Amino acid sequence: MDAEWREDRLPGRLAEPFPLTEPLPGRIGAPAEALTRGTLVLSEQGCGIFTRLVLNGPRAGQIWQIDPDWGGFVPVSHDFRTWYTDWLESP
Repeated sequence: MDAEWREDRLPGRLAEPFPLTEPLPGRIGAPAEALTRGTLVLSEQGCGIFTRLVLNGPRAGQIWQIDPDWGGFVPVSHDFRTWYTDWLESP
């Protein structure tokens, strides 16, 4: 998680546009760092899977999950409040 936090805090990174306009399912061929610009890491799910808040562009406010090895980079919630409430209520 520390590496993700450091990467997010590089100058200008959070202000950059989010590069995806559509979900990217499946194995990701590009480096994950190139796809996570304009997002902020919220949590680690384990095994290199991270949940991220999109900060810029048409998808701003959505929560996406990146799993570079298997699941791709896909939306998991339309907004932070819904994602956070679901997380609080999960067992």
